[in-house]
Amino acid sequence: MATEEHAAEGSTLTFHPMDQFIVKPLFGEGPVAWYTPTNVTLWMALAVVAVILLLVLATSKRSIVPGRGQSIAEMAYGFVYKMVED
Repeated sequence: MATEEHAAEGSTLTFHPMDQFIVKPLFGEGPVAWYTPTNVTLWMALAVVAVILLLVLATSKRSIVPGRGQSIAEMAYGFVYKMVED
């Protein structure tokens, strides 16, 4: 038991919960570091692509009575529209 306690004390493996919010450049540093995309822009681009795919695929078969996908896409659009409007 004593060895387990000492092993835990000497461990250098520590987790900091705020590390996930550090903005890091994706392609290194240098003279174009001000233009380098970061991890934040990567996740934002992935989210935009996912939303566009949802809207395009869900509304490709438009009908008077919406299907499941079209209903979800319309509700998501309405939610964002009302958030921006307020």
